[in-house]
This record gives sequence, C-alpha cells and structure tokens, in this order.
Amino acid sequence: MKKHLLVLNNGSSSLKFAVFELANLSGLRQKKISKQVLSGSICLQGDKSVLIYNNKKINHQAPYSLKNWWHYIYELIKDFDIQYVGFRMVHGGEEFTDTTIVNISFLKNIKKYNKLAPLHNPNALELMHLVKDTWPRVQIAVNFDTAWHHSLPEAVYLYSLPIDYYKKYQIRKYGFHGLSHEAATNYAAKVLNKKVDKLKLITCHLGSGGSITWYLDGQVKDTSMGFSPNEGLTMSTRSGDLPPSVVFYLASEAKMSLSNISELLNKKSGLLGLAGLADLRDILLASGYKVAGYKNILKFTKDQRQAAKLALDIYIYDIRRYIASYLAMSKKLDAIVFTGPVAANNTIRSMIMKNLQKPKGTKILLAPEGEIINIAEKTIKCLSK
Repeated sequence: MKKHLLVLNNGSSSLKFAVFELANLSGLRQKKISKQVLSGSICLQGDKSVLIYNNKKINHQAPYSLKNWWHYIYELIKDFDIQYVGFRMVHGGEEFTDTTIVNISFLKNIKKYNKLAPLHNPNALELMHLVKDTWPRVQIAVNFDTAWHHSLPEAVYLYSLPIDYYKKYQIRKYGFHGLSHEAATNYAAKVLNKKVDKLKLITCHLGSGGSITWYLDGQVKDTSMGFSPNEGLTMSTRSGDLPPSVVFYLASEAKMSLSNISELLNKKSGLLGLAGLADLRDILLASGYKVAGYKNILKFTKDQRQAAKLALDIYIYDIRRYIASYLAMSKKLDAIVFTGPVAANNTIRSMIMKNLQKPKGTKILLAPEGEIINIAEKTIKCLSK
C-alpha cells in the first residue's frame, strides 16, 4: 500500500491541505515526494464553512471550529495511509529556526510564542493536538514562517527601543511568509542555474497578505514585515506601516480600546478600509481593469470606483517603495521574484515594475506558489532521516 504525507497550512480563518504520495529512495529509509494526489482548502464564507477540493465545493452548516474543519478533512483523507504530517506555524521566535519534530516537549515549549502570533499560533497548536488524537503514532513535524528570516542582521532586526525590551519581551523584527519566500528563492536557483547561497534576489510574496524580502548570498538582509504580520505593505485588510502615534490618537480621540484598535488595523484596514473591497480583483475591476477568469456581479458607483483607484495607487506605491529601497542597496541583483495569487496578475506586476531602475542584468521571474510543496519536502526530509 502506498504511503502518504499530509500537509496542513492554517491561517487565522482558513485551512489549506494537501496529500502527497511517497516513494522510497533507493530502498533506504529516506523517502521522497512522488506526486500530489489531493489538495484543497476550507474557509469561512459568512456563517458557512466552505470546503473546496478537486474542483468540488461543499457547504457545511455546522458552526465554525477547527474540530469541525479537521473532521471534514479527515473524512476526505481517511483511506490514505498517512505516515507523516507537516504543519505550517507562523511564529517560532528566535528558538525554532528549522523544521522541528512535534513531540510532548515541543508542544509544551511552543506555547510561550502564542503571544507573538495570537491570531495564528494557537490555531496551529490546536490542530496539532487534533491530529495527534486522531493518529497517535503518525510522525509530525512543523515548519515556521519566521525561520527563513533568522539570519537578519542585528542592526536590521532591532528596533530603537531600550534594549531591555528586546531582552525581556523579544520585541524585534522577525519577518513572515518565510516558507513562500524560501520556495521563490529555490525556484530562482533552478531557473538561473545558480546555487542558493550565491543568489542576489528581491522576493515578493503577494496575496491577501504581502511582504518583500531582500536576499543576498545565503542571507536574508531585510524584509518588510517586522514584529507582526501587520507591518509593511498595505494588504487586503491589514494597514501595513503606521506611525505608533496613530494608536495613541485613536485611543484618546476615538475612545477605542486596544482590542478594537487591533481589530481595526488587522481586519478592517488595508484595501477593505480604503475602498470597501478586500479582494484585489474587485479593486482592479472597479478601477477599470480586466481580470482574466474572474467575474463580479457587483455594480460599482462613481465614488466606489474613485476609492478603488486610490486604494490601488496606495497598494502599488507601498510595494514599489520597498522594492526601490532594496534596489538602492543592491550593486548587483540576479532577479526580482514574484510569487502568490496577486503576483500572478500581469497588470499588477507591470504597475509595480514601471520605471523602477534596477541593476543591469536583473531578471523578472514569476515563481509558482510553492509554500505547500516546500512544507512537504522539508517535513519528509526531517522525519525520514
């Protein structure tokens, strides 16, 4: 019977999954990925849980919970002989900088980082427990989004706060989307036929969230996201860079609580806050652009179209200013690599790159979304040694 690996990639309100068939490597214990046999996702749409897989869509009426979501996925995959499970976890702090085996010690130790990623880490941890309860003997490993950025220089990752706040509370730049940036870097290495540690790149992960990373000769030199995933670019619902004084001003003038401000900056800002539209495809349509393969039944008013155009300008400007800052520090650059569902849009890439001055010989690459396969390959490498 064929052996399989399951990948689980959960966000704050979504869960992607994929099942990979495994093959023995020359008869040794070491395994390798043979092919992907199933993939899908589950997310909230209104008060329904929507499960999508293999071009099928199923609406579930049961109340949202990770336990329910895991049950739906398990019913799909229960006939596969799952030997390994690989997770994505957003935050590993400074401690976890590589793929790690999930055991009792890890499950106790990782809890202290929940406070650094309260919207993501607790969900991943809950899901790990559900999987372990379902399959007590299955081997599990976890891959961290922050790990790719662990080589950031001290002058880059430290904020200009009293140093004791870093030492006591771990307040520093961590960087996120690392598994996607790593996959984009590996793709560039193959396309350019260069070793990863010899590459000079700017990688751009653009989805509902977005981040830009500057990579030089085996080391991440800088990245747009910092202490939290809210830092950096304008995103679908996140504000991106914001002066700290705005938080104080909202608290004093608008009488907002810290929890309400957090919800505002993470869930009600970005494109949604600027134009009332969180999906960049809708922003493009309202701005007068065509989006291949996407139709929207919404009818936009004149005010909505103007708001969408402004939101698009702000979105593109944020990306350009980060890329430009990294370009200014790059004497030589092999490529600017785009990845993610938004980056796949030709119009968006053209807007971003228009008139940007880049070093001679710099290529523009579009990497396929590689987060899931990256998790699978790192997991099997860790668990089948």
